[in-house]
Amino acid sequence: MTTRELLIYQIPQVEVDGSGNIPTALFYEPGDKVLIGSAALAAAEKPQELNLDFKLDLGYSEASGRPKRLFRTACGDRRSAQALTADFLREVLRSVSEWLAKHGVEHGTSVLLAEPLAMQSSPEWLATYRKNLREILEKRRFEGIDNINFANIDFLPEPFAVFQYYRYGVRYGPVADRKKNQALVLDFGGGTLDVCIIETTKDGDISGSGRNSKPFAAASEPIGGFFVNRMIAEHLFRKHLIQSTQNPRVGSMFAKGLDIYTKWRRNEDDLSTRDEDYRQFVQHFHNTVYLVEGPKISICKSILDWRLDAPLNVRVSVRLPRNPFSTDSTEQIDVSFSATELREIFVREVWERQIRGVVARTLQRGQAELCSAPITVVLLSGGSANIGWLEQLLRRDFADELSIAEVLHLPDYQEVVSKGLAVECARRFYSKQGDFCSVTYNRLCLVLDPNSRGPQQCLFSPKTDDLPKSDTPGVLIPSASLLKGLIGKPLRWKVHRLASKPKRLDYYFLRSSFDPQDTENLQNIEEHTVRCPPDCPFDSEIKVELLVTEDGTAKPRFIYKTGRDEIASNGKPFYLDMTYGQEAPVANAYIGLDFGTSNTSVSFVNHASIQVHQTRSSDTAWNELKDLAQTLPYPLAAPLASFVSETHQVRLQDRGREFIEAALAIAAYISFLEFCTQQRRFKSQIFKNFTQRSAGPLWALLRQSLDKLPKITAFAHHYRELLTSDLIKIIDDAVDFIADVKHHKASLTAIDIKTPVQILANVSQKVFDKCLFGTFEDVKKRSFAANFEGRFREATGRPPFVKCWLYTGTDYFAEQEPFLVNMDKEIGLSLAPLLFWKSCETHPDADFGHCYIFDILARDEATYSYKAVGYPCSCEITAGGDYGALAERLMEFRQSDPTLHTTRIGALREV
Repeated sequence: MTTRELLIYQIPQVEVDGSGNIPTALFYEPGDKVLIGSAALAAAEKPQELNLDFKLDLGYSEASGRPKRLFRTACGDRRSAQALTADFLREVLRSVSEWLAKHGVEHGTSVLLAEPLAMQSSPEWLATYRKNLREILEKRRFEGIDNINFANIDFLPEPFAVFQYYRYGVRYGPVADRKKNQALVLDFGGGTLDVCIIETTKDGDISGSGRNSKPFAAASEPIGGFFVNRMIAEHLFRKHLIQSTQNPRVGSMFAKGLDIYTKWRRNEDDLSTRDEDYRQFVQHFHNTVYLVEGPKISICKSILDWRLDAPLNVRVSVRLPRNPFSTDSTEQIDVSFSATELREIFVREVWERQIRGVVARTLQRGQAELCSAPITVVLLSGGSANIGWLEQLLRRDFADELSIAEVLHLPDYQEVVSKGLAVECARRFYSKQGDFCSVTYNRLCLVLDPNSRGPQQCLFSPKTDDLPKSDTPGVLIPSASLLKGLIGKPLRWKVHRLASKPKRLDYYFLRSSFDPQDTENLQNIEEHTVRCPPDCPFDSEIKVELLVTEDGTAKPRFIYKTGRDEIASNGKPFYLDMTYGQEAPVANAYIGLDFGTSNTSVSFVNHASIQVHQTRSSDTAWNELKDLAQTLPYPLAAPLASFVSETHQVRLQDRGREFIEAALAIAAYISFLEFCTQQRRFKSQIFKNFTQRSAGPLWALLRQSLDKLPKITAFAHHYRELLTSDLIKIIDDAVDFIADVKHHKASLTAIDIKTPVQILANVSQKVFDKCLFGTFEDVKKRSFAANFEGRFREATGRPPFVKCWLYTGTDYFAEQEPFLVNMDKEIGLSLAPLLFWKSCETHPDADFGHCYIFDILARDEATYSYKAVGYPCSCEITAGGDYGALAERLMEFRQSDPTLHTTRIGALREV
């Protein structure tokens, strides 16, 4: 099992609209107002009104050139990928700037941006992508954002950030132990697939000096979640719209339409020059690519068995245009799409035709660099890595290469890259350069053919100081070579034992290959020949020179004669596989910006937070709280994680109060509801005077409920520990302190808030050791049977909640109703109406909706307000509203304590 280290909690994520996960989406309102993220998703009535999936286009369009592809916006105009990115990042960074100001950061915050690896299918993509982002961030100088230093922008490949997260942020033996490891990192996101191998040293401490990790062998392709969506859309179009027509012309039009769509997405085709039929096809198909995202996620959430031969019976409905070449978008049909079809598409179109080859190339390149040392661990990341067939296929097709490797995966991949960026920044505080600054991640090989005598692998000896040397013929620059300090300087090598004086010289720069016919790895495809001048005198051995710029552009020269009258020929520039090479000074604070195709997130780290981490990392109490934040139910885990992550002393008291009130609320509500299940001789009104979810009333409700409960109960009996003489005084003092602070009667540092937090967290953990908190899903009546079957999803830690149990029983359960299930007694306690789950219009991207907890009774005594866990959202319910049944039950609670019953659940089977 993987558990997060304290360092990861010390790195906060900047929230936009109450969430650290920002959908990479824009919605343009009339008047040129732009909404981003969750607000954009909530405002759009139709998917085509949103602007999505524009990140990759940044690498296909020069900042100074006219883009062939313009995105239609909801307000009617068209914008380039550069304009969309500028608008999106402006709004994100405004929110970041406000967050920084609120946290006392006035200036000097540098930016570390995540980036894909160099695209093999488009060698110039990465340099163009970097150039466009720098153009956007440095030259536009977003107005009003003064506390972010856009002059110091650095880039880090996404899989390297993933590795840093696992290495220093996750407590898991194979990665964190002080031993050498060879890790295969596979980052499968919304738009790109990045695969690389990283070798560690035996040193693993975050504060260790020097480089602790070295990258070898890397490959990247524009394959991600949107590519999976495209394969789904192709399958559905072909099955339901093309094959059903029995018209061969439609089939050929479909093939041509797909080709036009592919070129249009790569900015290689101007749709305005195409016939109307094909313009409509591209628009319909493009819309479908985004519409299938929801059904895809729905299917994946429902799959409990990811084996490649497991029976699957999940189906969803997908809406398609009746005629994909028609201008009429209102004529649509609903078609069925099954989990079995999704598996076939993923295995055949995504894995076998795309991902498998990228992984194979990476492993092949890494063999020589690792001297045949085996891969010891596989690190997965990216939202698309949640598709469980990926791990199964890795095991199936690379059984020998991964025979001793453990595959690590996390329940939530959203924070991995942004916090991994922050970890790299933290490393820079100690090592002054981090682990991955100005470093190559594939071998640069050079094969020479003098006078057409045949390709030759020569030995190259460096003539430039600090230039790494390779003893392997044909290798110019080894993988993991640190080029910091060499950027912008001529790098020179002597070529040993070239077959003849090269009047004509064919040269082939390759990534980790010695085969000039290997066009996939050849880096100078367009031009590979230089000729020396007539009657040229030669040195005994010619020289090779490279001038490498900060964006990775390598300009080659072949020097025939050195000295005052130097004679040389210039080769065609190409792009070197290396991390960004700007000489940026170590800053006092960084934001790690993960600008993703589907989602964006921002983390923050500064010197003060790292100092707090150093102090807390040796404190047993803080480490215990960090662990509890991963095992407690979501309503407790969310505020406890916020408390553990806070490094500012004043805000720490606020986060402590929030957790104390959350823990008392869950304890009081469970105890009261269980009391209502007990047989009573007399009417009671414990709940009548409870009107708000604050510490004092909650503590009173908890004590009254426990007083009336038997000593041994199915759910609440561990809460009795809070009433023992050792603990009751501490909780009493904490409750009084919270009340006094609210009324400005006490200093924020009057008590050590950590002690009551620790007590409530530990007691709560005892309650939930035997009881599961969560909701039932997809409960349906079994065919031709009297009972029901479905899933119980355990809501532990933070979303997404991945642990599920199979349920079979006689009762039906609504998905919005949270339950507490005693696993030993096989009974359940409904927590409604005091807690319930509901989707949120403000955050439609939250797959599980929000967990709402009863907060306060309005003065009219007819409106009940609930607060969302982990979000700034709230909702109010009344007897006449959508959730009138909940309001009516609360009204009954206030009249007299109701008679409730536990539910026989039976044995849940863990998946």
